[in-house]
Amino acid sequence: MKKAINKQGVLISILVSCLIALPRMLNAEMANVERFFVHFLYLFILSFCYWIITQFFIHNAKKKIYHILLLLLVCGIFSIIYNFIIELIFKDSTVLYSDLPFFNRLTLRQARVVLFSRGIIIGGVIYFIGYYLNVLTEKQKVSIEIEQLKKEKLSAQLEELKQQMSPHFLFNSLNTLKTIVPDENSKTYIVKLANVYRYLLSFNSKHLTTLKDELDFVESYLYIIKERFEDALEIIIDIDESLMENYIPPLSLQLLIENAIKHNIVSLEDPLKISVSNNDSKDMLIISNNLQLKSSKENSTGMGLDNIKTRYQLLAQKDILILKDENSFNVQIPLLLNSHLPI
Repeated sequence: MKKAINKQGVLISILVSCLIALPRMLNAEMANVERFFVHFLYLFILSFCYWIITQFFIHNAKKKIYHILLLLLVCGIFSIIYNFIIELIFKDSTVLYSDLPFFNRLTLRQARVVLFSRGIIIGGVIYFIGYYLNVLTEKQKVSIEIEQLKKEKLSAQLEELKQQMSPHFLFNSLNTLKTIVPDENSKTYIVKLANVYRYLLSFNSKHLTTLKDELDFVESYLYIIKERFEDALEIIIDIDESLMENYIPPLSLQLLIENAIKHNIVSLEDPLKISVSNNDSKDMLIISNNLQLKSSKENSTGMGLDNIKTRYQLLAQKDILILKDENSFNVQIPLLLNSHLPI
């Protein structure tokens, strides 16, 4: 971006310098060609300095009238200082002012007024050009962003259509499968699988769910899990009915049950026993299991205790409690009232 700005500055400085030096070029004799190029170089350096100054005002100052007046004042003063420095170097005012034949007849005060005025004019012209180019650049940038947003919107709409099609296709397929299979156990399994998938889709739009809805989902989830582990997995759910309208983050119970199964041995010889209950004060759920850790840990999916901790902190600024001893692993999660629902 800076390279593009500097390139523009060089080109515009050359253009402005040529326009200012044009009267001298038209009236100059061949013997003055060298002086013309010296004068052109002098104007180019001045113009490029103005370009840098105006860029600072365009990108850092607010577009208010007093900022523009301040810029013109700076340009006028800079013109006088710059001419003073150049005159000290060349010690020949005719090199600098040959495009102004009347300059040598002016008093020092009048000469400064002329230089100040020329600085304002050149600075103003370069500011206008720089501001116009900046507006064009911003418009181009906005147009690119709008096109990008259009593409992203189309992609999002396509993704939304896919997401709408996928559940319908799955549920229709499961319903068809349920009518095809002959035995009742298979039909029940298909219904439970549909319930699990339906819940997974619904919780994406909400941060909290009632304990009743979560337990209904867990019941379907456990039916599927029990088909795999059979009697090697024992799960007891004993929760007071009065707590069913309290809230918890969706999938909290499922994640804790999955976590217990993932990290412990589940076998007919050593059944894994998981219990879900409430504490005496009825403000916490207790999920506990006997501890019989596997010798090798499975890779975590990232949807475990850390996930539940984070959601409780974000939603209700509450902590979960983890207790572990040689024989059991115990996690306690808060039950949330209606007042904890996100607005």
